[in-house]
Amino acid sequence: MKCRMVARKNALSDLRFGCFVGRIRRSRHPALLLLALFVAACWLTWVNFSVALPRSQWQQAIWSPDIDIIEQMIFHYSLLPRLAISLLVGAGLGLVGVLFQQVLRNPLAEPTTLGVATGAQLGITVTTLWAIPGALTTQFAALTGACIVGALVFGVAWGKRLSPVTLILAGLVVSLYCGAINQLLVIFHHDQLQSMFLWSTGTLTQTDWSGVQRLWPQLLGGVMLTLLLLRPMTLMGLDDGVARNLGLALSLARLAALSLAIVLSALLVNAVGIIGFIGLFCAAAGENAWRKTSAGAPDAGAAHWGAYFVAIRSDYPLAHPRMDGSLHRVSDGVNRRAAAPVAAAAA
Repeated sequence: MKCRMVARKNALSDLRFGCFVGRIRRSRHPALLLLALFVAACWLTWVNFSVALPRSQWQQAIWSPDIDIIEQMIFHYSLLPRLAISLLVGAGLGLVGVLFQQVLRNPLAEPTTLGVATGAQLGITVTTLWAIPGALTTQFAALTGACIVGALVFGVAWGKRLSPVTLILAGLVVSLYCGAINQLLVIFHHDQLQSMFLWSTGTLTQTDWSGVQRLWPQLLGGVMLTLLLLRPMTLMGLDDGVARNLGLALSLARLAALSLAIVLSALLVNAVGIIGFIGLFCAAAGENAWRKTSAGAPDAGAAHWGAYFVAIRSDYPLAHPRMDGSLHRVSDGVNRRAAAPVAAAAA
């Protein structure tokens, strides 16, 4: 009998040790992947910048580009803003993914799967079609479209108590309808909306720093509001009854978090268009990278993953060989077209 008790105790200790080792492996593995992704993003950016401009001219191109050297103008007004906007948008998408998934308790919740991104795009399309000027007007149109679609999706799923399957199916159906309406408008008004073809798949091309200057204060405000919602979001991960007993106004907290996520989604779509499924993956990866009891750890992890993913997207592919053996950078045509207005203004 005594031997059996000792054997059970040893087996229990081995099981606990195995669970402990498994937790270490699960927590270290995503962190190593995050480090590898960071190194890959830095290396691709370094190579991309080196191909675009000799390293000896980087300092001058960053601070005071020579208007007579087109490569420096492209470097300053296209490549650097492209990198900055990719980091901002990637971090924002990761943060939005965490907000949606934490509040709805749905690992598939993300702006594209909920239809919010497509609604924002439809609002921008309508504003462009009516030729309403102003950056604030476009942002308001994106926000209006995202809010209407979000309210419609949540209203459809409300009867099922926001069931994960019902919510995602409603989001995908509404997203398909919004996408179809958007494509019909583009087809029948091609001359006015031809730029929306690129917008529907996301475009990181920048012609100056205006997009970055508009987005970073908005994203910073979203991060600050997310920090204020850390405690409610942590409690929302518990059972509803437990959260209420701990003093959380559950409906108000969910409404605040969802409103923040929808607003950030609309601002990101207004900045670069639709870049799908970044938040879907980065939210899960960020949660695994830093396993904490606070909701702030997944927020930080998802923001890092998203920033590095979109940064790599902005720098790849770099180049492909021509028939004569020389290298042709795939982004050369895009960057030169982006810098053409700058060069024309300087001339």
